[in-house]
Parts: sequence; C-alpha cells; structure tokens
Amino acid sequence: MKKMFEQYLSAIDPAVLRRKTEELTAIEMGQTFRHYRKAIEYISRTMKESGLSDVEIMDFPADGKTAYCDMIMPIAWDASVGKLSLLKPAPGENAVLADFQEHPFHLVKGSVATPPEGVISRIITEQQVLAGEDPAGALVMLESLTSPRRPVIRPILDMGALGFVTDFLTGRYNTPDSVQWVNAGAETLDWHVTAEDRPFIGFSVSPRTGDLIRQKANRGNCKVLVQCDGKRYEGKLPLVTGIVPGRQKKEVWLIAHTFEPLLDDDSSGVIAGIEIARQIMLKGTPEYTLRLVFAMEVYGYAAYVASRGENLKNEVIGGCNIDTLAGFDHCSLELHGAGPAVPFIGNKLMKECYDELNSFLPLTFSTEEYYDDNWISDPTVGVPTLWAFCNGSGYWHNSIQCDPKSIAWEKFHKNTAFVSTLMERILNYTGPAPEREQFEIKEISSPWREYADQMIFARKTTGFPHSLARIPLEQRRVLPTILYGPFSNILCNMDGKKSLARLILEAEAERNTVISESEIRKLAGAVNYLADWGYLEIIQRQEITKDDITTSLKQLGITAKDTLLVHSSVASCGYIANGAETVIDAIAGLADTALFASFNYPFIHLGSGVNKNWWFRPFDPADIDAVWTGDIPKTVLRKYPEAIRSRHVTHSWVGLGKHAAECLADHAPCDPPCGITSPLHKALERNGKILFFGTGLGPTTFLHYLEDQANLPGLGTAICRVRESDGKLKTVLIENHLPGDRDFYRHDAENCKFFRRAVTEGLEIKNVALGMGTLQLIDIRQLYTIGMKLVQEDPRILMRDEQPLK
Repeated sequence: MKKMFEQYLSAIDPAVLRRKTEELTAIEMGQTFRHYRKAIEYISRTMKESGLSDVEIMDFPADGKTAYCDMIMPIAWDASVGKLSLLKPAPGENAVLADFQEHPFHLVKGSVATPPEGVISRIITEQQVLAGEDPAGALVMLESLTSPRRPVIRPILDMGALGFVTDFLTGRYNTPDSVQWVNAGAETLDWHVTAEDRPFIGFSVSPRTGDLIRQKANRGNCKVLVQCDGKRYEGKLPLVTGIVPGRQKKEVWLIAHTFEPLLDDDSSGVIAGIEIARQIMLKGTPEYTLRLVFAMEVYGYAAYVASRGENLKNEVIGGCNIDTLAGFDHCSLELHGAGPAVPFIGNKLMKECYDELNSFLPLTFSTEEYYDDNWISDPTVGVPTLWAFCNGSGYWHNSIQCDPKSIAWEKFHKNTAFVSTLMERILNYTGPAPEREQFEIKEISSPWREYADQMIFARKTTGFPHSLARIPLEQRRVLPTILYGPFSNILCNMDGKKSLARLILEAEAERNTVISESEIRKLAGAVNYLADWGYLEIIQRQEITKDDITTSLKQLGITAKDTLLVHSSVASCGYIANGAETVIDAIAGLADTALFASFNYPFIHLGSGVNKNWWFRPFDPADIDAVWTGDIPKTVLRKYPEAIRSRHVTHSWVGLGKHAAECLADHAPCDPPCGITSPLHKALERNGKILFFGTGLGPTTFLHYLEDQANLPGLGTAICRVRESDGKLKTVLIENHLPGDRDFYRHDAENCKFFRRAVTEGLEIKNVALGMGTLQLIDIRQLYTIGMKLVQEDPRILMRDEQPLK
C-alpha cells in the first residue's frame, strides 16, 4: 500500500492540481447561475480531456419548487450589480461599503433588484430593532455573532425591512478584512432561496466594515445608496457525471460538490476527483466502474439520485466524498466511514489505509456519519459513502479560503494521492461481502423510552426529510437535526420492526452518546409528525383521542358550569390524534367557558433591561405566529371563527364559550397585564379553575394577579411596540408589569417556595395522568385566598432568592 501511495504521489502533478483548482474557483466565484453553467462546462471539458467516458451534463429545474428526495431545488439567480454606498462619508473615508464587482461575496445570493438608480435607505442595527426602532424600508446591520439565517431574517422581513447587512465570519479575529460567502438569506429550512422566500437585499461585509457601520448607525446618521440588479427566475441546475468503465457495471462513486466558490471547499475536491479517475484509468481497467458525480451540495445529488430511480443498492456498491480535500497548513485529513446502516467494504479499506499511511501525512480516523453529501448513505438511497476531508482550518465560507497563499498545496497533493490509493483498493476489491458492524447496546430505561418502545414506523420516502416539501409552509416545524445528529441513525435503522426505543439505543451506540429525556420526547414528536405527513408508515403507535381527553377532564372534576384558564402543552402528553384541535374540542365541549393564554413578546424595555431577544415582534393581532404560548392558542385563533381575543398588548387571552366575551371585554391594550380588568380577575369572580394541560405549574399566570393585588415590589414598567392598522408602529407604556424571574418559572414548579407552602396551607392540586403527561387543576378561589395570605406574609415568596427587589 505504501508503494501504491508513493506511485500516485510521483504520478500526480501538484502544479496542475493547483492551476486547475484556481481556474475553477475563479469561474465559480461569481456565484450566479451563469457562473454555475460555466463551471460545469469547465468541469465537463476537463473530464473529457482526462479521458473519462460517457461524460454528460444533466439539467434539472432550478425553479424553487421542484423537489427531489424531499429537497426543494433552488430558484435560479443572476446579478451583475450589488453595491452599498454611504451617502455622506467622512473626509477620507471610502464611500463604498460593499461592491459585488469588487468581490462577489459582498452580495448575498438571492438578493433582488432595486430601480436602476438605486434606492436611498438607512441602516439600523440589530440592537436598535430589538429596542423598538422601526426597520421598515431599512437595512438591518446584524450583530457580529448573529448568523444571517431563518430565525433572524424572518422577523426582519416581517417588520418590513429592505434586507440586512452581515459581518458574521468564522475566523473573524484572524481575518478582519475577509468577507463571508452567504449561501442565501433563506427564510425556509433550505440552504438556498426558493420560490417560498420573500424578496430581500443582503450584503456581506468585513468585520472591520461592520464595526464602522454599527458606529455610524448608533449615531443615527447611516444613510446609504443601495443598488442591485439581482433577479430570481426559473432556470436550470446543472451537474456533470462521467465514468471510468470497469469489468463490472456495478459502480463506485467519487463525489465532490460544485458551486461553493472556495479553493478548498470545494474546487479542490472536484479537480482532485478528476485527477484520481485519470490516474486509476492509467493503471488499466478496474473491477468496478468508477463514476464521478459533481453537483450542487446535497440538492444536486438529490436530483441525480432521483434521476437514477432513487434506490441504487443494486447498482452502486458505495462511494467516497472528497469535499474539501485541500486545506491549510495546520489541517489534517479527517477520515469518516460510511454510516453503518448499509455495510460497505470501504470502511475497512479506509481504516487499513489509515493504519498504513498515517506516517506519510497527517490523518485522523473519525466517526461514521451521514452528514452533508453523505446523506446518500441512507438505505433508502443505498450508496454508503466515505468522506475524506481536510479539517481544522478554523474557517468556514471565509474569503481567505479563496486566497491561493492560504492553501497548503503540498498537503493537497498528498491527500489526493491518499484518496487515489483508497479508491484503487475499493475499485478492485473482490473479497467477501462486508457484514454490518455490530455495536454494544447499553440498555437504558426511562419513561419516554418506555413510551417510545410502543412506537414502530417504516420509511415511505426516499432520502431524509429535509425541506418538508409535502407540508404546507405554515405547518412546517424545525425537527431535531437530521444530517448532523442521531436522528439520521434512527431513520437509517428504521425497518418497520424495531421500536423507536430500540432505534434510539442503536443510535446511541453508533454515535457513542446518550440521548436525554427531553430529546427523546422531541424525537417521538418528530416521528409522529413525519408519519402524519406521509414520510413514515405507521406500524404501531399509541394515540390519545378526544374521548380519552374528555374522560381525564371529567376525572379532574371539570363540569359544564366551569370557567377555565388554560395553559397547555400538546407535545408533553404524547401523540394526540389531530393534535391541538382535539384538545380544544374536548375542553370547549365540556366546560362552560375556556380561556387560553395567547401571549406576545412586544417588549423593547422591561424593568431595567433593554430587549435583546429575537422573540420580539411588535404586537399585531393579525400576526398569529407571534403568539409564544403554544399550538393550542394559535389553533384557536386560526381555526375557530367564533373565538374572541382580548386586546391586551402582551397578555391577551383567547376564549371560547358562553361567557368568553364577558371575561375578555374589559382588558384594555395597556392595562396592567394581570390586574382587575384582566381575564384572571373575571375568572376569579366566576369561581373558575386553572387547567394545566401537560405544562406543569410553571405557567401559573394567576400568581401575577396576586402580585398585582398585593402591590408587591417585583412589579415594574414595560415599554412595548404596537403595529397599528395603518402599519405604523407606536410605543406604549404598561404599568404593573412582570420584569425579572420568578421562583415558579421552572419545570418542577410544585417544588418552588410558593407551591410547597400553599399545599401545606391546604391548596388542592388535582392530578390525572394522560399519556406521558399530567393534567392538573386548581380552584382559583382557593388559590387566591391562600395565595394572598402567603404573599402578604412573605412578599418575596414568588421571587428567586437571589433576585433583588426594586
């Protein structure tokens, strides 16, 4: 093997590797679909010149709509102008802050056009937005550690911003004048802008420029000229493939992704892949056919897999991904085996290469993974794939990765020789078929594991759930991470026979980790969600029905005369057939009146602190997504036209039933949130009850009513932003609000000071199990009587011991 490696090292010309890598990067640098086409044509030409057979460019829709293997294809994009300029630069100061023609990374892919003359706008900072500055028509300068992703972009666009400016950069302190390549300012779960994304204009600037912009914006005088001719359109997404024919038609793949315009990531992989194929071809006909596939990361491979008929286990024995084969001086070549679900001899051969050759170059043998393009190791696709990549640079999508002086070219040369050695061994392997690797299973028991043991599912679709393309946009959820976490192992091992509990144990063994109870609960919710939308076939699962819920409510003592304050968590009980609607129908169908907490977070100042939280949204009753108290109140607002919502800016309630209007009518927008005009007081007058549907006692908002009535010193002033019917924002002040923390804000609130003492004083908390959760009921009159006594005896009883009173 050492001799083989040395032969490849001698045969491969490092100067050619470097020259072609630089040429490809220079083409891809433009990052538009015009440049994508030119890059694919360059790669195709290079493959043909190297002697590969059946070289073919394949086109797929780039319409932002079409999905392959649950990955929505990007929408095509083009631009030639993207410029951000100060209107009034200081003397000697460069007016141009960002310019696509100077460096294409300055314009975020997917940005849309201004009029030809541009638009005059202002830049405000992220902190100014969170403190209540109206971003309508403005560019928002993000904080240096805020990644320009969905959690930030969505609320910025919701509030009418023109777009954003980012100086987020991995390695920022070593490269203060570098610029991040921002793949896209996507609002969805995708890595690219699709047809579902709203228009925006985004700029990426260096940390040095970002600091300058924030300084100017903080002084309130950052007026800019924004110019862009970006265009989204329905185009074509190309990839290229070709082969080195073998004695057998069965294939071994060598893959490296395109369209990421960096020398190491991944122009180096593409060029090395072609050279590896050429060198193997020079040695004669291999046993298996070598297929090169160069495509857009993740998405291009989804399209190619679909074009081949999806499950390829009978056509392809495995592959190797060489994403980022070049790197920096201090990097090692990190070797990852294919995920264990599909046995692959490549894992064994890679380990043998590591053992034999780690004295020739720095190597690290790492875990077996399914991430990035290695998702094709998923058994529904059937191409178990190794990954050899140069790791440890400390940079990611940083423009320094486009600088030839930053790349350790000699190391790239050795890495290419190493993969050539590995691929020759795989392509000519004729030994026994590999068996699946066995891992030591460590049995663990817990309540949620026992629940998961009753759940059995089978896969129904090809590839990992990624874009959730079959689910309407407004109903898509963020799932536990699949590509980079144990959920991938669970899905890969899912066979319609093993319970979810068993799959979790296998994933833990394969990844040498332990999954927490809270994560198991999320995983259980995720597989149920995927089953409901047709990604998984239900073999066995426990379902909670409306009748089950009604029975539990009656066991608590709820009657048709009751007025209920409801705090709810659907997920905590396990799978409920038809979800939130079933819960709502059961509660509203039994009680006289049900009031559901539908709180918002419009705070720009609360107590002594300025808001720094992206939960912030100006209060707008039409913005149901801004409600943060769970799916049930959102569902009431969306699907129950008879529902009535109070007008309060932060602590509104939404009601169903005979006395809902009466309970909600008096709560004015800027009243104290928990005062005598609130639904809390009305529920007390009606001798109502508090229902905790799986939440525990932590969200007992009624305790704040006690604070208000006793005028405790923990109350304070809130300043909020409200969107009026004409779209304009106004600032409102709310007295007797609820700054700071409370001792009962915890998952085990029954153990807080208040509830321990209240129970001693005679407070009755009724409990009834429902699935994995517990329903609890408290009589409001009893809570008020005992609670007022306790807060008058000890004004600090609701506060954390370390929290000062003001």
